[in-house]
Amino acid sequence: MHIFKKMQLYAATVTQMKPSQVIRRGAKWAGLQCSLGCKVCFSNNVFPIPPLYILDLDPVFLSRFSTEELMHDTFTFLHRTCLLNPENRWENPDETPLWNFNLHYFEFLFPLWNAYLRAQDERYLKQADRLIDCWIRQNPSARKGPGWEAYTIALRLTNWIGFYGMAEHELSISSKSVMIHSMHEQYDYLSRHLEKDILGNHYFENLKALVLCSVFFRDEKMLYRSVKELRQECKEEILEDGMHYELSPMYHNLILEGLLKVTSALREYGQADRELESYLQPMLDAAWSLEESASRLPLFNDTGNNVAKGIETLVSAAYSYFGIEPHFKKQLPNAGYYIYKRGPWKLIIDAGQPGPSYIPGHAHCDALSFELFKNGVPAVVNCGTYAYQTKLRDFFRSTPAHNTVMINQKEQSHCWGIFRLAERSSVHILMSDDMHLIAIMKDQAGQMVKRSFFFGDELIITDETKVGQLTGFFHPMISLEYSLNCDNASECAHLYAPEYGDYSEIKAIKYEGPGEISLRIYLDDR
Repeated sequence: MHIFKKMQLYAATVTQMKPSQVIRRGAKWAGLQCSLGCKVCFSNNVFPIPPLYILDLDPVFLSRFSTEELMHDTFTFLHRTCLLNPENRWENPDETPLWNFNLHYFEFLFPLWNAYLRAQDERYLKQADRLIDCWIRQNPSARKGPGWEAYTIALRLTNWIGFYGMAEHELSISSKSVMIHSMHEQYDYLSRHLEKDILGNHYFENLKALVLCSVFFRDEKMLYRSVKELRQECKEEILEDGMHYELSPMYHNLILEGLLKVTSALREYGQADRELESYLQPMLDAAWSLEESASRLPLFNDTGNNVAKGIETLVSAAYSYFGIEPHFKKQLPNAGYYIYKRGPWKLIIDAGQPGPSYIPGHAHCDALSFELFKNGVPAVVNCGTYAYQTKLRDFFRSTPAHNTVMINQKEQSHCWGIFRLAERSSVHILMSDDMHLIAIMKDQAGQMVKRSFFFGDELIITDETKVGQLTGFFHPMISLEYSLNCDNASECAHLYAPEYGDYSEIKAIKYEGPGEISLRIYLDDR
């Protein structure tokens, strides 16, 4: 069966819920006194936003969690499992800030709700309710900490709104009252602490949450302001070819999911926004072009395969809720991704810039790097990301961690800190067609190399420079027949992290020589 037909069947199955699970709007909430000292009076009903089951109950996403662990206050994020006592603390000092951020996102509400639906066992619903109540009691705004970072608030509010839409008629009046009280307090706090200093995907998430909350609370004034600002941010962040401007396939999918949720909520509220919806098709096309005929996200810039929703889920949601189908594109020229297919082989080349000049924090030294897939299986890989707050961060962002080239042992760009980039590389395309790509990369020192790709019966990559020694790297994951034209070649072990929080060792090939070097990979059709 064609993959797209499978997605349509999956979408139809997920959206066929029992009548008791269909969202009904109602219940007035009046006179809640928030901790900010202001009188919050919901003179109108809150607007429970119908959940997007295809996204929030995606089986691959749910499989990242163990409901039995969650029932015992044990949380697994990024391949790290910790037993916490949420009655006492919601921060584990032995884990990274990113792990603690994940704890406060509350994505685990959805596997608990799914377990409740499947087993009709109220223990799962009560545990979800208890964890929400516990977080509210143990995380007052005055405490600050990771739970009151604008980014975690934005993701948590999005997930609480989704959970509320699912569980509205199963939760008690008192539970809903406490939850709405806290949601309004977080909404108010977020509106006054937007991450305009960080911008990028953080600011998008802030605005996404404000739109969803303003719909939920029927806050017309904030809705007008936040939608207007979100339109401007989409103009800034989404390139003409549909790719998110931070050029991470993973963050692209996160932004696409967020836009699906926002535009769907606005439709349900009777204020469909055609301008925001206009970004869905090009974003879906970009995601599909990168992931179709590949078993995972390509590892360019900060990308891991255990964070964002997968392409099948995004395609199903876009078709089910908006009637949109993806179209394959050979080139994403604004982002700099060039995609070639031949028989069982798929080649993706990164010939873009490091990212927006003012926010290159997720950029790697991967200019003119590539990934190669055979029958969907990674054949030649970049090394991935692994984690942010770690000493290994420098390696995973480095030139040797990618299938690319460096001149005179100089890193392509000057990466420093966790999310910093000083002097950086640039790429200029000389020509591209169905079998060739030729481009010039200028590194942080102004040194230039011309890299030529030929993709036919063989993949031939040739590097040329006039300024000294060239060093190339590639990381084969399957048995490949290849040859090198260089003075010296050697094998070594590099770290490989296709998912955040986990890595293994793989073989890396290093080859070097003055003036010109080349790599030839022989491609069979089996």
